[in-house]
Amino acid sequence: MTQTSAPKPAVAHWVPAREDSAARISDVIALAKKHRQTLGFLPDAAFQSAAEAGNLVLAHRDGALVGYALYRVTRSTIKLTHVCVDTMARGQNLGQALILHVIGAHPEAQAISARCRRDYNLNSFWEAAGLTPSSEIAGRNAKGLPLTLWRRDLGEPDLLSAGVLESDLPLAVLDSNVVIDLNASAEIERPFRLESQALMADWLADEVTFAVSKQLDHELNENNNDGERVRQVAGSQDLVRLPTTRPYDTTLEDTLLADFGAAAHVRDRSLSKDVKHLADAIRAGARYFVTNDAGVIGAGSWLRERYSLTTVSPHELISDVLDESGAYQPYAAGVFESIDLHWLAAREFTGADLERAFMNFGEHEQGAAFRAQLRTALAHDAARLLVDHKGALLALVTMEPDTETLRVPMLRVAGGQYSSSIALQLARQLRIDALRGGHAAVVVTDERLPRRLLGALREDGFTRRPDGQLFSTPVDRHVSLSDGQDLSRVLDGIAATPEAISPALSRDLEWQFWPLKVWDETPCYVVPIKPNFSMSLFGYPLNLLPQRRALGLSRRHVYFRSGHNNPFRELPARVLWYASTHQDANVQEFFALSLGVGAHVLPAEEAHERFNALGVYRRKDVLAAASKDGNVTVLVMEDTEILTKPISLDEFRSRAATYGVTAEFQAPRRIPPSLFRELMHEFNASGRGR
Repeated sequence: MTQTSAPKPAVAHWVPAREDSAARISDVIALAKKHRQTLGFLPDAAFQSAAEAGNLVLAHRDGALVGYALYRVTRSTIKLTHVCVDTMARGQNLGQALILHVIGAHPEAQAISARCRRDYNLNSFWEAAGLTPSSEIAGRNAKGLPLTLWRRDLGEPDLLSAGVLESDLPLAVLDSNVVIDLNASAEIERPFRLESQALMADWLADEVTFAVSKQLDHELNENNNDGERVRQVAGSQDLVRLPTTRPYDTTLEDTLLADFGAAAHVRDRSLSKDVKHLADAIRAGARYFVTNDAGVIGAGSWLRERYSLTTVSPHELISDVLDESGAYQPYAAGVFESIDLHWLAAREFTGADLERAFMNFGEHEQGAAFRAQLRTALAHDAARLLVDHKGALLALVTMEPDTETLRVPMLRVAGGQYSSSIALQLARQLRIDALRGGHAAVVVTDERLPRRLLGALREDGFTRRPDGQLFSTPVDRHVSLSDGQDLSRVLDGIAATPEAISPALSRDLEWQFWPLKVWDETPCYVVPIKPNFSMSLFGYPLNLLPQRRALGLSRRHVYFRSGHNNPFRELPARVLWYASTHQDANVQEFFALSLGVGAHVLPAEEAHERFNALGVYRRKDVLAAASKDGNVTVLVMEDTEILTKPISLDEFRSRAATYGVTAEFQAPRRIPPSLFRELMHEFNASGRGR
């Protein structure tokens, strides 16, 4: 790491106390006692011992002692005990210069550290010296006030940092707002919490490397809520910190601040912190900077052009990674209306046709191996093809069912405009096939599984075993925690009582064991949608695959509506979709359920720019949906399923009356979770696998 010259103090000089015959230890002790309010206690003998060991550096001006640094060196770490500058000599970089002098005297040191009470309010001093708050401990002072542990790494990056910087995977640097989303307690309101938590998906670790700037530690340290600060600091410790040239070289930070412009800095005073994150990401050669800061995302065009850094929100990162791996394709309006898909036996096509369409050339699959595996499947009539109305080959699935497990030796998708969408459909279709066959699990054993299918299976909750095979154990049951039902009777290995199941765990279990439903007290809403949009967004009443519950172009999509207010007061939330009327389409049916994970009120233009890839509204539709103030509400949904049986408006009214709920749905409306559960038990209980 290249550094500029050290800060230059006013005229002063310093030498080790043992080499300064004119220095008297009593002068140092007197200076320490003068500033004892912000220095830890040391017995007088400790100053003499430090001087004899060469670990006491004195600063003089005009023959007078104006400062000192007392320290020790333990296991290659310089541990600062006192850094003291007399009041009259402060504001002239003397403290920083003392620290740099100590570092220069120990070129073999790997780090320098210090402990300082939080109530001393010396954060800016330590930051200016290049130290970062790394953790905190309880102090031994009478009041028990906490001590912040400050640290600066010296020399070469450690093994973890080097591993991140040298990895072949793309590097994504997380902004502090994302890290706080991941670690803040549930009581802290974080509007983008659920979107950020999507970054915790296990499969992402194989596709991207995460790191943070050391600026994160400074921002976490600014939190004066002791419990929350400790929680967030502890939760972020697994993230690798990138090296930085601050505080002695801020050329890039200054350039970035100028690039944003003075007006942007006036609008957003935190911009001076943002550029520190960005600068460290750029120096590290990161591909992504992940943030929920609209101002930083808005600068994405010139940041990408000038610095090759792509600024993305968490869901945009996931979309981009999946798109690169072949497992994700942005929403393509019209796919349901224009494609009629059905299954055929693979024996109706020639081996050459199947080889051209489905052999994995990207993974260097050999034709002989592909043909041999295909012949085995054809001989047992265990191969089937997904084709469109023109007979085009879209997907190949071979199955080997046994008593307990549905094995899938080959799972392939042909290239084409909708291949990624079909891959996501197939992931869920395999669970349905397993349940219908009475199997406890489905295992994909294809050794040449294409990357887009690998990503789709992970996205749908399949688990990757050490041998590389992916498996799922679908559970077609509804469990009502409010009724005291015990999950341990439904899921092996889940021993938690209903009271111990958090909403987050309920969602994770539903994702992993789909179509399992864990009914708790999660808020429930009815969201009306016009039939023309429901057909485009959900394929209702038309469907991509014959099994309606296999719906899913993506696990995430959005719906735009008026920005008059934010309908989701609590997240996550369950959503029951109601197709209303539009021109000649008089549907008036409740037809699907989703999990609401986000609701954002944004200016229409910004909403369309950020979310158009996940919705069906065109720009003019988004602008038309805006309220008088120009805002729209963006409802972010995951895991949409078409009900096994739609609910008519009259059927809804008859059940809702018991709960005092009327059936007027001009806007999203909250309904009791008990009503939602009753409707799902009656209209969405397929009975498969029971």
